[in-house]
Amino acid sequence: MPTHTPLSRGDLSVQPFLRATNARGPAERNRSNGEGATGDGRALTLNGRVYARGLGVHAGSSLSFALGGRCRLFMARVGVDDEVGDRGSVVFQVYADQSKVYDSGPMTGRSATKTVIVPVTGAGELRLVVTDGGDGNGGDHADWVSPQVLGCALNSSPAPRAATRPPVSSPTARRAATPGPAARPAAPQTPASGPVVYRAPITITRGGVYSGNWASSDGTPAVTIRTSEPVVIENARLRGRGDLVRGFGVNLTLRNVQGENLPPNAAGRAPGHAVLVEEIQNLTVENSSFVRGGIYVRKFLGRGAQGIRIRRNTFANIDGRQSGGVRGFSGRVDRRQMVQFNDVQGIPNAEIAWNQVVNRPGESAVEDNINLHASSGTPQSPILIHDNYIQGAYPMNPASQKGYSGGGIMLGDGKVKSPLGNGYVRAWGNQIVSTTNYGIAIAGGSGIEAYGNRVVSSGRLPDGRPIAAMNVGMYVWDINGASNLRPATFGRNVLRDNVSGWTRVGADGRENNNPMWLPHCTLNGSRCANNRDLGKVTLATERAEWDLWQQKLRAAGVAVGAR
Repeated sequence: MPTHTPLSRGDLSVQPFLRATNARGPAERNRSNGEGATGDGRALTLNGRVYARGLGVHAGSSLSFALGGRCRLFMARVGVDDEVGDRGSVVFQVYADQSKVYDSGPMTGRSATKTVIVPVTGAGELRLVVTDGGDGNGGDHADWVSPQVLGCALNSSPAPRAATRPPVSSPTARRAATPGPAARPAAPQTPASGPVVYRAPITITRGGVYSGNWASSDGTPAVTIRTSEPVVIENARLRGRGDLVRGFGVNLTLRNVQGENLPPNAAGRAPGHAVLVEEIQNLTVENSSFVRGGIYVRKFLGRGAQGIRIRRNTFANIDGRQSGGVRGFSGRVDRRQMVQFNDVQGIPNAEIAWNQVVNRPGESAVEDNINLHASSGTPQSPILIHDNYIQGAYPMNPASQKGYSGGGIMLGDGKVKSPLGNGYVRAWGNQIVSTTNYGIAIAGGSGIEAYGNRVVSSGRLPDGRPIAAMNVGMYVWDINGASNLRPATFGRNVLRDNVSGWTRVGADGRENNNPMWLPHCTLNGSRCANNRDLGKVTLATERAEWDLWQQKLRAAGVAVGAR
C-alpha cells in the first residue's frame, strides 16, 4: 500500500493521492475529465462559472488522501461539469476513514452547484467518492472544485479511538412543552460613541419598517405587534423586564437587532423570551444577538412561500431561573429554549441554521437549546436544522444537581394523533458541546433524519468539576409509546453518520464513555448506521470544537450576530 506524509495544509488539487481509481482515464488535476490521457480535459466549469483549481473525475471514482488525524474540516464545491450539458447523473460522497460524512444525493447536468463543508477531525484518511446515479455512467463527468482541508496541524495526535460503551440509563423523562411566564429583556452594551437612548415600549399597528431603541421597565413587551401586515424591525436595540417582541398572527422580520432580557427582580418570575409569537403567518430572524432570551413560536398559519427562518444569530446564557425577589433566585426554573416550535405543524418552509449559542454554568438555565414539540415540516419540505453551534445546557447547580432533562437538539418531542403532526426534519452539520442530559435526541415523530452532526462533552465544568447529571450523547427512544398508536406516530427515523464523544465522571472519579443509547433504532422502519464514538473527551476536546466552528464560519464566509 502506498504511503504519504499526512497533510499539514490543504489544497487537495495539488496533493498526492493515497489511492485513486477512475472509471475512464485518469483523475485530472485542475481540468475536467477527458476520459483518455492525462491533461485531455477542459477547464473546470459548473453552471457557467470557471474554476482554476479542482479535481475532474468520471463515475465511479474514488480518491484518497492521507490526513493522519491532523485536519478538522473538508470543504469543496461539487457538480456535473458543463461540458456534458444536461447529461450525467452522479452522487458525491465524502468518507472520513470508514464513516460517510457527506452524501449529495443524485445530481445531474441541470443541478445547481452544491457546497460541501464537513468535519474530518481525527480521520486518518479522507476519501472522495463519485458513484453513478444508478443509470450507468455515460456522461458522468464530476468536478470537485476548490477542494481543501482546513485546520491541519503539523504535530498533533489523532482523535481518541472508540471505546466500548457501557450500559446506560434512560434519559430523564420529558415534560409537555408550554411557554413559561412572560420574559424580561435587558440592556445591550453601550457603544463607544455614547450611551444608548431608549424610548418607551412601542405598539405597532401598521405594516412597515421600524428602527429604534425601545425598553420596558415592567412586564410590558418592549415591542408589541398588533397587525398581520408585514413588519420589519431592523437596526434596533431592545431591553426590558418583559418579552422583547410579542405578537399574534404576525408577518415579522427581525434583522440586526440587539436585545437583552433583564432579570425581573420580581419573586417567582424568570427572564422572558426575546421573541414570543403565536399563530404566525411568517417569521424571519436574521443576524441578530440576544442575551438571556430565546425564540418561542406556537402555531403556523402561513401560506405559499411563508415560513420560519432563524439564521445567523447569536444567543448567550438562555435563562429560565426564577427570581427570589430583591436578590438571588427562588430555586425554580421556567422552561426556556434558544428556539422552540410548539404545535407548529405542517410548515413547508422552516430553517434554523448557522446560529451560535453559548450558555455558561451558573449564568444560565436552558432546557432544550432547540426543541420541536408536536411540530413538523412536510414530506416534501422538511424542517431544516443545520450548521448550528450549541454550547452548554446545565441545571442551576450542575456540580450537585442530578435531575435535569435539558440538552442540545430535541426532535419529535410531545404527543400527536397524526403521523404528519410530529417530525419531517433534517438535522445536519450541527456541533453540540457539553449539554448534560443529551446532545441530540429523537424522542418521537416520523421522517426525522439526523446525520453528519458532532456531539462532544467531557462531563466536566470549565473548572474541572464533574457534571452530576451527565447522561448520553445521542438517543433514539420512543418515549411516549407513539409506535403503539393507530396510526403509529413514531417511525422511519434515521440517525446516521454522526460523531459522538460523551464522557461521564462517576462519584468515585472514574470516567466512562456513553456516546449513544439506541433502543428503538429499528422500530417501524427506523434505522441507525455509521455513528462513530470519539472515545474519551477532555476539556481541550471541547475547546477544539469552538476553534472548528470559527474555521467553519470563515470557510463558508458566514458572519453571525448583529453588527
